[in-house]
Amino acid sequence: MVNTKNNQRFRDTEVRMEAAMLHLLKEREFSKISVSSICKRAEVNRSTFYAHFCDIPEMLSVMEDTLADELLARYASPKGPRNQMFSRDSFIPFLQHIKEHQYFYRIILGTRKAFPLETGYEPLLNMVIRPLCERAGIESEDDILYYLTYFEAGFSVILKRWLDQGCKKSEEEFASTITNCIPAILSPKTQASSAGKPPKQQARNGQGPQNE
Repeated sequence: MVNTKNNQRFRDTEVRMEAAMLHLLKEREFSKISVSSICKRAEVNRSTFYAHFCDIPEMLSVMEDTLADELLARYASPKGPRNQMFSRDSFIPFLQHIKEHQYFYRIILGTRKAFPLETGYEPLLNMVIRPLCERAGIESEDDILYYLTYFEAGFSVILKRWLDQGCKKSEEEFASTITNCIPAILSPKTQASSAGKPPKQQARNGQGPQNE
């Protein structure tokens, strides 16, 4: 078994290569980045790169997981947001993270039409969308997935536009834009008004479909 020191050295080398990739993304188009250029910037040889990654796409996938962990840690921190889900302020730490790594996420969103964080799909569905829909009286799995798809696709497209424009609009301004685009059923106002009400009562109040 590899000892702890060697494990740490392996990880340090990987971080150095990931940092090299981020720097290169700021300087040139993604299509012009090669394994050789990454190795040269990170001061490692090609065999070292291939000991960590099969190719550049796999490297991007690993980097995305690392950045996702960084984002989740930001929300889990005692200083993280404690705001209502989908409120303006709840989006700001996320947008700050995206802006800090905008060159990376521009590539990710340029090759994917789904949620910018691939690992965010299940938590978004099961911890956010599903509870809000069920609270509003929406119990059909198909309908819940429609709301997920709508939010996921719409959010990704406007986020890509923000990135393509160099994040010119501030995080606070763009967070307001996002909240204005959120479907009524998922909005903080609906969450507040439906809290404590049984699903069918919420449906009668126009916050969800009639299930009777």
